[in-house]
Amino acid sequence: MKQDQVKSDRRMGPPGSENWHAMLDGAEDILREEGHAALTSRRIAERIGVKQRLVYYYFRTMDDLIVEMFHRRSEMELTRLRETLKAEHPLHEIWEICIHSTDARLISEFMALASRIDGLRAEVIRFIEESRAIQVEAITAALERTSRTSLIPPAGLAIVATSVALAISREEQLGVTSGHGDIMTVIEDFIASLDPG
Repeated sequence: MKQDQVKSDRRMGPPGSENWHAMLDGAEDILREEGHAALTSRRIAERIGVKQRLVYYYFRTMDDLIVEMFHRRSEMELTRLRETLKAEHPLHEIWEICIHSTDARLISEFMALASRIDGLRAEVIRFIEESRAIQVEAITAALERTSRTSLIPPAGLAIVATSVALAISREEQLGVTSGHGDIMTVIEDFIASLDPG
């Protein structure tokens, strides 16, 4: 109990500072390039050219750093998705985000870490639910606007689109492209039918 109190009273570096962002950027690069096994305070410090103890001035634990890294990235993605709802062609914009910003390697690493870090698991769930709600809102509005119906409900369509985008990204990183053009055409034609332009 006493040790926890000492930890919680410890002076911390300011969130959002240049060093704070540099550490999260460095950690993200390590996670993407080398995987979560290589993600240590020492590697982050080496990567950005600071002393290892500085990492713990900004983040109490490595788990806290990982949670913040995901939170920062997810907030950027949610902001981009929310902006699409104001766009002239929101479904096209959402698909562009799905297909061009999906980082399969990073997602795989975060999912592996979420199985052991409760705070990260909560952040991943929050992000999935919020991003899906935005996609469902856009799809529902498009269906209503065009008076169309779909055999697959809006939430199912959102899952299909994000799953396809992730699968394509994973396979392209391996060098596989067969079938990608076909499924992209199907999805893009469907989007065009709901959101002409």
